[in-house]
Amino acid sequence: MKTAMLLQTLENQLNRLRQHCAPLAHHTTLSARFDRHLFHTRSTLLQACLDEADDNLTALRRAVEQQQLPQITWLAEHLASQLEAISRETASWSLREWDSAS
Repeated sequence: MKTAMLLQTLENQLNRLRQHCAPLAHHTTLSARFDRHLFHTRSTLLQACLDEADDNLTALRRAVEQQQLPQITWLAEHLASQLEAISRETASWSLREWDSAS
């Protein structure tokens, strides 16, 4: 039951971030937004990071279904880090306006 609650919490947080990031999800930047260890995408669009986080949530669900404990642990921690990074990025967007590629 705890796992189902965790998955639901992560999904809710991702959905809230999608709504919050919508106005700037398609703005490109000159430099990478995040470290390569956190996000594998080469895109500087926030939308690409949201999509990667969504893919990791799907992978986490699959790992839970297959009861793969090491993958569950790593994916849950990684996804939580990704969501926190996206949240910080959106909160500090006004400070990065100089980094706009447009």
